[in-house]
Amino acid sequence: MGGAIPSSESDSKNILLGDSPGQLRVREVCDADEQAANITAWYQEYDQISAGQFYGATSEIWLGRTQFFLESTNRALRQTCIVWPEAFWFGLPRYDSADAYIDIYPLRSDAISVRPGSVDFELLTPNDYDILGIVVDESVLNRYAMISDHPDLMEVLRKGEVFPISRERKMDFWRYLVRTLEELRQFSGTGGISPTACCLMEEEVVSRLLDLLADSAQADMPRRSRQNYRKVVSRAREYVLSHPNQVISIVDLCEKLHVSRRTLQNCFHEVLGICPVTYLKALRLNVVRRVLKGGASHAQTVQDVAATWGFWHMSQFAADYRNLFHELPSETLRHSRR
Repeated sequence: MGGAIPSSESDSKNILLGDSPGQLRVREVCDADEQAANITAWYQEYDQISAGQFYGATSEIWLGRTQFFLESTNRALRQTCIVWPEAFWFGLPRYDSADAYIDIYPLRSDAISVRPGSVDFELLTPNDYDILGIVVDESVLNRYAMISDHPDLMEVLRKGEVFPISRERKMDFWRYLVRTLEELRQFSGTGGISPTACCLMEEEVVSRLLDLLADSAQADMPRRSRQNYRKVVSRAREYVLSHPNQVISIVDLCEKLHVSRRTLQNCFHEVLGICPVTYLKALRLNVVRRVLKGGASHAQTVQDVAATWGFWHMSQFAADYRNLFHELPSETLRHSRR
């Protein structure tokens, strides 16, 4: 999980300045939970959905009251995210990436997603996914919006949706941002760029972002045909995780969600490309792994933890766990207790 969300305006402003303004922070990890904690001042929880050894990388810099980062992950993830208060997050997937999903909307390669701070949202990302994030303090956005040709842009952004943009302009903007991060690497270990450079870079990044958004953000967003499918998938996950001591069957889910078995199957295949059994099992395996990584209690065994989350066939559980995380549950627990 990422860091705690600040509880007051003063806390927020302190975090906005970061502990190393103007310095590029590059991190590489082999664990989804560690990746979730890599982005400063966010609350995040990542569930690994596709099998295999995880790899993630982030490059992050704070420019005054603007946070700017590139995140790369090699495995499909379900992400719960909350941005720091009084800010707006703009998510830009790589211009040639496969589709992701944010809440009930597809997040395609020719789009930008917007979400306000302090409001949780869900991201479903595919394998080998790169996304640029720009988080801007609301006061900064207001300032730039008021001097633009679209002073009412802020009201549109508050809706927090997905805005399609020209693929060519998106590609140009993406390449500009990545090139900026690459150029910042030369300042690593030197104390970072100066406060003046931070201000100038913030101005250029935010101005170009708002220019990119201005036209498309004014248009009404069409509702996506798979909106109801996404709602069913999200409700299924919420129900399973809210009943940790119960083994939820497909029949249970169908009755709770008032859908047929075929509809439930179609929802999961359409949205995630997997069956509901595989998805829900992956969620429970991720929770078990977090407990084991925490060392569990000394009185608890792997079997105890697995049983709590509905795994009773231990050989199958161990096989599924190893297939998803490339290590045995006993190895996870042993490493955590060293």
